[in-house]
Amino acid sequence: MMILIGASASGKTEVARVLIEQFNYKKCITTTTRAMREGEIDGVSYHFVDKETFLKLKEENAFVESMEYQNEFYGLQVKDIIPEGVVILDPIGANEVIRLKKEVFVVYMETSEALREKRMIQRGDAIDMIKMRLQSDALLFNKQNLHKIDIIVENEDQSLMEIAAMIDKAYKDNKGA
Repeated sequence: MMILIGASASGKTEVARVLIEQFNYKKCITTTTRAMREGEIDGVSYHFVDKETFLKLKEENAFVESMEYQNEFYGLQVKDIIPEGVVILDPIGANEVIRLKKEVFVVYMETSEALREKRMIQRGDAIDMIKMRLQSDALLFNKQNLHKIDIIVENEDQSLMEIAAMIDKAYKDNKGA
């Protein structure tokens, strides 16, 4: 399984999409209580549930990892872990999965704060939300918080295809493929 980690607007979602669409990885679908965004599909983008359902699943130990971010819950259920899967997690969640599964390849997406801010503005995020995310991400996504990193990818000026190809090669080299 491959874990992509990166701060808000670091490009991890788009890189995951290219890995899935062009390199035949599978998506590990996570569960969230946040509202569905335009274009998202339940069971494809996420498993969308209400907070009561999420907390019940958590009580039943259905999650490998779960967290609260900006008053919404996110988690990866044990049933959604697949060997050739790609999942986006924060460092806390990644560390939980690393502890439980040895066969994990960790990709850290690094992008300058200036570019991340520009991307968040372009996608229409509120300015106060952008400032809050940049501050909280500086602490949460510090590389020192991770127990393992297999590859650090600087996402500044390369195409998504170049980045995905680099990650795919590193993953296969790591697996001995």
